[in-house]
Amino acid sequence: MEGTAKRNRNLPQQLTLDNVSPATRLLEKRRQMFEVQEALDAQKEEYQRREATFKRREEMLKKKDLELQESLIKFNKFLQENDSKRSRAEKKEKDEIKQRLVKEQEITKLHEALTRQKEQRRLMTLDLDKMMKYQYFLESVLEATEEFPEITDLLSRYDTLDAAHSDLISRQVQAEEHNEQQRHELTQFVRDKTDEILGHNNTIAELQKQSEQSLSRTREEQAEGDRQLQDVAERTLQLGQVMMAADNIYHRCLGRSTTSRKKASSSDADETTVVIEKLMFIRDYLTDLNAINNMGFSMRPSLEKPAAAADAAATGAVATAGGAVAPKSVAPPASRAPQSQASASQSMSMAQSVSVSASVQST
Repeated sequence: MEGTAKRNRNLPQQLTLDNVSPATRLLEKRRQMFEVQEALDAQKEEYQRREATFKRREEMLKKKDLELQESLIKFNKFLQENDSKRSRAEKKEKDEIKQRLVKEQEITKLHEALTRQKEQRRLMTLDLDKMMKYQYFLESVLEATEEFPEITDLLSRYDTLDAAHSDLISRQVQAEEHNEQQRHELTQFVRDKTDEILGHNNTIAELQKQSEQSLSRTREEQAEGDRQLQDVAERTLQLGQVMMAADNIYHRCLGRSTTSRKKASSSDADETTVVIEKLMFIRDYLTDLNAINNMGFSMRPSLEKPAAAADAAATGAVATAGGAVAPKSVAPPASRAPQSQASASQSMSMAQSVSVSASVQST
């Protein structure tokens, strides 16, 4: 509060100088500036004094803080020591409890062992009492005979006889086992040989079955070969018939044709080629004949009589050229067209048969 009142006193008062000169105003402003500067210096001193006070307080607080930290560290150490002591004490207590339990178990086991030893001693005492009669018996045997001077000799003789008896029993067991093994081997051998004989019998039966199948296949193949030979013979016969028919038709067409055409090759060429050339000649002849008939049929109304006369003349010329062919009555052109078409189709079918027969013959 005192510092606040002092600042209020040091602050300059507001002056109202409306009717003064500029120099006076300047002086007044300088005075006010000096007063403000003095007030500012005073505030700086107050600030420095307060800063020093605050620093002292800060140092005191730091010191107290350090003391508090040291006391806290000491307290923590004290707590850690107490915890370690407590943990060591608890661990020691647990170890002692474990040791006590172990010792108690050992004591229990020792008591049990002692009880067992006492019971064993009692049983051994009873056995000793029972065995004493054998001792008395052995002593009586020694007194009755002079062959065994000591009991140990008698016992060794008994051990020898017992070992021989055991050896004989083991030999008997081995002989029985060997006999049983030989019997088992004999049975297995008989079974194996029986299975082998059955296997051989099955093999023989299978081979016989294969032999019968082979014979059956051989018969079938032989029958198939016979059928193929028969087919070849039939096709050869058909080929001969076709070739004869083609040759006959060729000679007839050649004898009746009045135009110059390419004749078939000589007999030195291939038969198939010769037959095909003859069929082509027949085809050309029938094609020309069919075209002539169609033309005559189309011109029939106007040229019926001259065409009939020309046809009769052509027929007579063909009959004269053929020599052996007897003259026939001339049919009208309308009836010749179907006949020529049928002859052409027949010649084409014959050509196909010839080609098929030629291929069969080549195979």
